[in-house]
Amino acid sequence: MLLVLGKGGVGRTTTCAAIAHGACAEGLRVLVVGLDGRPTLSAMTRGTDVTVRMVSAGSALEDYLLDQGFGGFAKRLASSGVIEVVGAAAPGIHDLVVLGKVKQFANEGRWDLIVVDAPAAGHASSMLTSVDGLLDIVEGGPIREQAIAVRDLLLNHDRAAAVMVTLAESTPVSESLELAEVTRSEVGVAIAAGVVSAVDPVRDLPSPDDIHGVRGAPVLRAVLERAAIDGAVVSASIERFQSGLGAPVALLPRLPVAGVTADEARLLGALLACGGVR
Repeated sequence: MLLVLGKGGVGRTTTCAAIAHGACAEGLRVLVVGLDGRPTLSAMTRGTDVTVRMVSAGSALEDYLLDQGFGGFAKRLASSGVIEVVGAAAPGIHDLVVLGKVKQFANEGRWDLIVVDAPAAGHASSMLTSVDGLLDIVEGGPIREQAIAVRDLLLNHDRAAAVMVTLAESTPVSESLELAEVTRSEVGVAIAAGVVSAVDPVRDLPSPDDIHGVRGAPVLRAVLERAAIDGAVVSASIERFQSGLGAPVALLPRLPVAGVTADEARLLGALLACGGVR
């Protein structure tokens, strides 16, 4: 199981689809689990053998109560909306039952790889640490048993690991490295790899000092100087991410489209399988 982590807007969902395409091309049975309810995962994997499942806190809690033998009770709670109140009354229970649903998928043995499109950085951090939090306050019963089972899965480095996703920008890199530290040190989940998404291609631009006498030279010089600064920021951000993560890092190119189709996700998956662009 791979947990794909990163702050909002850095390309987590696209990375999930690319990983799924790459694994599917290798003949693996792949399940992608979405935790935010967005339909883009299905669109990005359309026409493949990849299975997509969406898991919400409410549906996961209902399934948990059903598994515990509270069938009619769970259905009444779900239809009345009270099930959300039940979750809010027990801090961390929503995150636990969501992770418990993922654990159930992992234990079914139907897939060779499960890719989890985790929430954005802040929520992901609280979700992962909620397991230990519940173990600290719940002394026994099915909730503690569920928390122990989820923790055992997360700490099994042969079964679970995280992929950190970022943009080649200072703030996303800082937040991704902070989340990686929490994931590795506080939760105990291994970091398998990192992905820098939406990387602009390197262009061989002339030096600002080489355009004397060219028409519009002052404007062109300003553009080239800005491009040189931006390029230096990108290179420094990638280097900092690579040195700070302590795991292999792949670069995925920026695509000239507003959204990512299944074909484009397949291309990114092929690039990931080759280690990304250089």
